[in-house]
Amino acid sequence: MIHLRVEAVALDWKGNPLVVLREKGGHRAVFIWVGMAEASAISMHLENQAARRPMTHDLILLVLSSLSAKVDHIVITDMQQDTYYADLKLNVNDRSVSLDCRPSDAIAVALRAGAPIFIDNVLLDRLEEARKEAEVEFPQFPASTVIDTGEPTVH
Repeated sequence: MIHLRVEAVALDWKGNPLVVLREKGGHRAVFIWVGMAEASAISMHLENQAARRPMTHDLILLVLSSLSAKVDHIVITDMQQDTYYADLKLNVNDRSVSLDCRPSDAIAVALRAGAPIFIDNVLLDRLEEARKEAEVEFPQFPASTVIDTGEPTVH
């Protein structure tokens, strides 16, 4: 498993929010397009801003805590057809529980819980290879030419 850190929440050139995760101590990165609400929740935490009332991800932690459950870590498990998958790994009364969830929700919960974010090394290698393959050489276009690579999938 490779330990990731949230590097940034940004907007792509079309204004769609994405989370940039970078390998700790390395150069590889994962770019996950997310919904605006999830981007806001992640950004607020990164910027040490608190909502006046608990947000959804805060509520999740409150519920887990009341059930004596602790977020152990999250794992980005797969990417199929431009959709990422993640597992929220919990410790409940010394028992491990794994919950399938959207990576954006898992990241927002992990940040609030102070839990680490991981990705399988094979998956990270696969994503890096796909990124390199996507870097194709284009003939010289005028500076105003835009090449649309499609719509991102929200996770």
